[in-house]
Amino acid sequence: MLAMGMAGGVANAAGESEGTEAAPLVSSTVVINEVSTRGVNGLLDEFIELRNVSNQPQDVSGYVIRIYSPSNVVTDTIVLPAGTILQPKGNAGQYAVLVGQNFSGTVVDQTYVIPFTLTGAEGIPTAGGLSLQNMAAAKIDGVAFSNAVVAPREGQAAIPENVITDQLNAANTRNILSTDTDNNRQDFSLQLRTPGL
Repeated sequence: MLAMGMAGGVANAAGESEGTEAAPLVSSTVVINEVSTRGVNGLLDEFIELRNVSNQPQDVSGYVIRIYSPSNVVTDTIVLPAGTILQPKGNAGQYAVLVGQNFSGTVVDQTYVIPFTLTGAEGIPTAGGLSLQNMAAAKIDGVAFSNAVVAPREGQAAIPENVITDQLNAANTRNILSTDTDNNRQDFSLQLRTPGL
């Protein structure tokens, strides 16, 4: 397993709000492919799956995942470790799966399994969101689970998980093609967890 840098409790000093960040283009390289903010082991039974959707290797070393609260404030960041080079779509190593401290699942593609611990009691907030940013701090992709979380949100928010979806082992997942239309409600749906698959 790989280690990673953490910078917890980062306030959104930039005062990010709708319109202050350039709108990203539909990602043709790396997407946030699947997210679970909770599970059968509670609020910290969580994971984030990144996927290379291109035909070229993508070096995501040093990329940052920002975690947002329901009030659109950055509460944590996760820095991807050096040497995280996602392989082209359709190959082993196309996924990086970041797993929370109480993760209860099994990761199919074990090439990049990266553990993380967030400072908040809820981990990734159920009504929050997250974004992926490159080394130049440009937003590559994002998903929010509430329309109030504008910084990572693309279009309408995805449907948040809840205690019922915990028992069904659900996660917010893109379709089999990992389609990115920049509309979270269209791109993500609650499905059975499949990290690294």
